[in-house]
Amino acid sequence: MSEPRPVAVTGLSILTALGRGPETQLTGTPAFTEVSRFDTSTRRVHHAATAAETGTLEEELDQAIATACAQAGVDRSTTPLLLALHTAPPRDFGQRRVYTSACVSASTALADAATLIRAGRVERIVVAAAYLVEPYQYALFDAGRALSTDAAVRPFSRHRQGTLLGDGVAAVVLQPGEGLAELISWSRAGDAYHPCQPSPDGRGLAAAIQAALAKAKLPSDEIGYVNANATGTTFSDAAEAAAINAAFSSTPPVSSTKGLYGHALEASGLVEFVVTVQALREGKLPVNAGFLEPDPACRLDLILDAPRPAGSPYGMSLNSAFGGANTALAVRVG
Repeated sequence: MSEPRPVAVTGLSILTALGRGPETQLTGTPAFTEVSRFDTSTRRVHHAATAAETGTLEEELDQAIATACAQAGVDRSTTPLLLALHTAPPRDFGQRRVYTSACVSASTALADAATLIRAGRVERIVVAAAYLVEPYQYALFDAGRALSTDAAVRPFSRHRQGTLLGDGVAAVVLQPGEGLAELISWSRAGDAYHPCQPSPDGRGLAAAIQAALAKAKLPSDEIGYVNANATGTTFSDAAEAAAINAAFSSTPPVSSTKGLYGHALEASGLVEFVVTVQALREGKLPVNAGFLEPDPACRLDLILDAPRPAGSPYGMSLNSAFGGANTALAVRVG
């Protein structure tokens, strides 16, 4: 029986309201502004993180795939594609599968892609995901009172008021061997607690973290950064903090980069994975923006005020979704 193959990240592409390219994503300045892309005059909330000069979702997705494949040096036309989107795209990109499992769509696609690479079933694969802020989802989140009314996302902070939507388009090429980083482990777990709310003790996410660490044969204190799912909502942030404290012997540095560029829904897992890889490659851990004051329910080692130097080559990206779905992706650079 052949040995499992290392899963290398060989190509990266990203667009958020912070800019194009991984190198633009590690600023400490949030990108939320009043929405001008469509009319929000009848909405409670009027802010989001929208990128400047974007094309259509299909155009941006096409560009992201092309950029990542070019960096990896692979032929796009012969590279299998997995997509994470809210619905199947009007244009056929030649995708093998479209993932529509809410906010774990992209991280689930990454996990499936890595499994195919490690098992030797494919030699290369590209995972792509896209969400551009648009009126339909914006109206749903606004009507559900899930959006922040103070023009900021404040992950893990006391007095947080909710999330804000943000543009996010990303693509990642995975191949066996060596590359920009290695996706060393991945795991998924559910808590089956409530259709919308996570279990308050964070047991589903904690199980995903612990399984990913066990799969990588990595002690929890080796993880030097966690890019948290935290959306700035009361119950989910507290549950995630409980999960992190339960899964790690000592709490690693934590931030949720949604505080910088908002929630990209189905694309969020891939966007945050790219940011995690770039943060570790640059040795610069992004801030947990929007923080006001500590919340006793969220006792974590948060990266506040300014980016922090990385102290480890290992990081983890976490995502959670309605229905109790949770994912954990562990990555190593160098």
